[in-house]
Amino acid sequence: MSFKQREASVINLFRIGWRKKMNKVILIAFIKDHLSFTIALYSSAALILLFVWLQTDQQMEFIYPFLLVTFIYIIFMIFRLVQYVRFRKILELESPRDTEENHLSEEQKVVLAMLNQFKSQSLRTINNLEAQNKSKHKVISQIVHNIKTPTAVIDLLVQNSKVDKMDSALEVIDKIHKENRSINENLDQVLSYLRLDYFHHDFSIEEINLNEQLREIINQKKEQFIFNHVFPRFVTTEQANLVLTDKKWNRMLLDQLLSNAIKYTSIKEGEKTITLSIIQENNRVYLTIEDTGIGISEYDLKRVFEPFFTGDNGRKVRNATGIGLFICQNIADRLNHQITLSSKVGEGTKVIVSYLTKL
Repeated sequence: MSFKQREASVINLFRIGWRKKMNKVILIAFIKDHLSFTIALYSSAALILLFVWLQTDQQMEFIYPFLLVTFIYIIFMIFRLVQYVRFRKILELESPRDTEENHLSEEQKVVLAMLNQFKSQSLRTINNLEAQNKSKHKVISQIVHNIKTPTAVIDLLVQNSKVDKMDSALEVIDKIHKENRSINENLDQVLSYLRLDYFHHDFSIEEINLNEQLREIINQKKEQFIFNHVFPRFVTTEQANLVLTDKKWNRMLLDQLLSNAIKYTSIKEGEKTITLSIIQENNRVYLTIEDTGIGISEYDLKRVFEPFFTGDNGRKVRNATGIGLFICQNIADRLNHQITLSSKVGEGTKVIVSYLTKL
């Protein structure tokens, strides 16, 4: 006998042993499931015969009625056993066939339908979690890659710098400062992205003063504006524009939009301005952030909110990640704000965020 034949023989013996074991398990489970029914049936038959015997003073035959009950019981249990075995086998299958379901009881069909529904929901949940995990892994990998570039540049600057001249030292410090800012921006982005998972556990809609929050963000970014030679202008006709939002998440949204505007305005020659204007119409407040940056090409506009999409501008700006606007869109959707973007190459980009002023 060859090795393959011996292997096949062992596999067949294993299968036979496994089937016998499974059949034994199914039979024991069947008996346990129907034990209460068996006790109830024979108890009922005994009580009926006892009642009839007490009602009649004549002698009765007890053996034949019990044999008749047992005969009917055995036929019924065989039928139930066939259904039970089929039901157990269907549960073991990946996708049960309709022809097999026809031989099940109504109760088993209901149970099977519920199990299939639960299985479908579980698969959808698993698929969604896997997709989220892949997306998260891709984001983190991309940002780690982006962080490695500035650190390598800093290392190279430190190694090659000659600090014997003040001008050279200041130039090196200036470049290190720029790369360090790039690292901080990437870290802020990855933290914002990771926090989105806990959005629903950490937000509270309230009425805030949008004017006040914008001024706070502009002041916070004052050093970034100066460093990149970009001038911010804030235009509004109202002392206070009250909007319904979450203060922390809205701050994150506006911070990211302004960081984007600064990044793509700073690399353009000529006038470098970012204008923030607020107008109110009916029950909505519209915030417009308009820059004089390099702009976005028309065929890239439809994809700017997609994760990791950098388009033509990604080739011009080294630290472009492609997730900034993706994060903005996610935050805006969850806060029930509307965000739109328009742009022209060489002229600049305009982003409009729409807020509700009351429910």
